[in-house]
Amino acid sequence: MVIDVVGAGSLGLLYGGKLQAAGNAVRLWTRTSEQAEELRLHGLTITEQGEKTKLLPEYVEAYPISELSAHWHHQPGDWLFLMVKQTSIDDVIHNMDTMKEYILNIVCFQNGMGHIEKLQAALPLSRVYRAVTTEGAKRAENGVIRAGEGQTWFGRDVRTRAIEEDTTANLQDLSLQARLQQAGFNCTASNQIDKLIYRKLLINAVINPLTAIWRIPNGELLQNDYRVKVMRHLYDEAVAIYKANEIMLDIDMWEEILSVCRSTASNTSSMLADVVQGRRTEVESISGQMVRMAHRCGLTAPQHELMLYLIEGIRPEGVS
Repeated sequence: MVIDVVGAGSLGLLYGGKLQAAGNAVRLWTRTSEQAEELRLHGLTITEQGEKTKLLPEYVEAYPISELSAHWHHQPGDWLFLMVKQTSIDDVIHNMDTMKEYILNIVCFQNGMGHIEKLQAALPLSRVYRAVTTEGAKRAENGVIRAGEGQTWFGRDVRTRAIEEDTTANLQDLSLQARLQQAGFNCTASNQIDKLIYRKLLINAVINPLTAIWRIPNGELLQNDYRVKVMRHLYDEAVAIYKANEIMLDIDMWEEILSVCRSTASNTSSMLADVVQGRRTEVESISGQMVRMAHRCGLTAPQHELMLYLIEGIRPEGVS
């Protein structure tokens, strides 16, 4: 099985490296030619609980994303893991324009919403999957550190499954699940991926913008009552929006959000990391998505709209 991992950030290196160490053929697609060259020269080291797994340079295939389409025409893959951020989706779609006649199996690991529809429109023959993961990883010199074992779910949304419910696709799902499990990931092919995606959106919408505005790791959101009150306002507004959209959540998400803050206490959210580095954030697909969902039902979302404006209003020259 050939697996293309598009986006060689921390999670891309973790999944790609562990899948290759488990015996799969993996191609890593990087944002720059320089990063691809570094991987080919030095290989990739994966660190887990102090133990290191080294992939030697001669076994690491790495190329810039700009070469993906041309390479794929000559040597097609079986699965494509799309692990770039939401903000890079349009660029990747542009690079994959000549692949629209192929049936691709694409697994999307992005935060927020809106990208699946873009991909399906650009690549109409492809099977596009959503993925949710609680895996954590940090970049290290010539490699990546697994921050702690999480869970991974992937699946097609309700609309896609209604269009295509064939035995071959179901067997492919189970095959990928088995490959990920063999590589050391706690992975499940889920037929309720929509519910998981909305759970993650809610968690991200409450946690990420506040960590970026206050420049704090996740755990520090719980360190005083004022921060918790703002979190609760965002949560209550989101729950009302979900109810109006008939999106049902079967657990107490407030307790889940507090638990996430505790279990990821030292983590820097991706939105905070983007703000600090002066990069464009994913707030449009997170807080912006909440605002759009509210407007579709005739509601307003002043709390989430404020988060959207505050984050979008940060300019690189104003970031410390």
